[in-house]
Amino acid sequence: MAAKPRLLAYLNGMPDFESTYPVLARLHLRGKVEVRALVYSKLLRKERRLSGVFEKEGFAPEPASKLRMKLLFQRDIRDADAVLTIADPLWDTTTRKQRGTYMRRIGQQSVFLQHGAYQVGVNARKIDEPMEYYSQQLLFWEPLGDNRALFTPETAGRVEVVGFSKKNILPGARWGQEVSDWVARYPKRLLVCQSFRWGEGRYTKDHIGHFYDLMDKALTRHPDLGIIIRSHRGKVRKNHRSHDRDLARKHPNVMFSHYYSGPLAKATIHDAIDLAHAMVSPTSTTVLDCIYSGKPAAVFAENLPLFAELPQIGDLPGLEAFIDGIGRPDPVYDEVRARFGDLDGNLDRAAEAIEHRMLARAAQS
Repeated sequence: MAAKPRLLAYLNGMPDFESTYPVLARLHLRGKVEVRALVYSKLLRKERRLSGVFEKEGFAPEPASKLRMKLLFQRDIRDADAVLTIADPLWDTTTRKQRGTYMRRIGQQSVFLQHGAYQVGVNARKIDEPMEYYSQQLLFWEPLGDNRALFTPETAGRVEVVGFSKKNILPGARWGQEVSDWVARYPKRLLVCQSFRWGEGRYTKDHIGHFYDLMDKALTRHPDLGIIIRSHRGKVRKNHRSHDRDLARKHPNVMFSHYYSGPLAKATIHDAIDLAHAMVSPTSTTVLDCIYSGKPAAVFAENLPLFAELPQIGDLPGLEAFIDGIGRPDPVYDEVRARFGDLDGNLDRAAEAIEHRMLARAAQS
């Protein structure tokens, strides 16, 4: 009996885990291809819940050192028939880009999986001219629309639509007394996300100032409302650190979701969503995370079309109207879930797409 084709994936950090592990676990369960994943050993130490997830899902990636993940990757890549990645080998700008360079040099097959609802190089322009992707298979969450113009015709022809595939499979976090007491004091809670990590690109100082002024007004006007403010992945940057300190000194009803400090240290976006009744976010994957968790979400008014059907928050009256509506059914969220698909069905669709290509190639060789 011929050996099954082997798919390799690298879980460098939580973005890779959240985006690719559900697909890998589904492929492993289906059993039509051999699935192999390497997980950075430091990630296992940082997120202790992962070992329980691997046991529950029945698929355990192999722990790997930083050296093996970043430098000594050649044999692992050669031994695979394809590599699943969230960064195309032609466009990877991370410290792992050497793997993509090696894949291109040896002609290794690449399967690209979309990992962001609003993602540069997928539905936001990265360069002025049409992009050519190296990956032979591109798995997107939605059919190509206006973003077709971002790609060369040949690259656009490789896109397959699988739907939203970022399924949350981590168990809920357990918090200490400080969080429990804060939750008890504020029976209505709103999660507010910000992503001021692009410097003078997508956001400016004016955007940052407007955001914190809006938060100050909301916290002042609604002292019985608990607001959790979460920066992108809980990371604190100098362009908003002082703003956070000012709000914390002034308002007891604000709590910050900072990954490396504070009562919500190590929280994922889903941990933060679990503590809230609704969310306001920039145009981001966090919007889908919230809606698929069964909670209402609004977006800040950025003049972007991706979630144009959702409430657009640009000022305090708009924010207050959204807060007042929390708890009332709204069919718009069912429409968003229908648009991006059922998670389990999407995972099967992604698995089938990968299997079909890998098995077809194996039959030809």
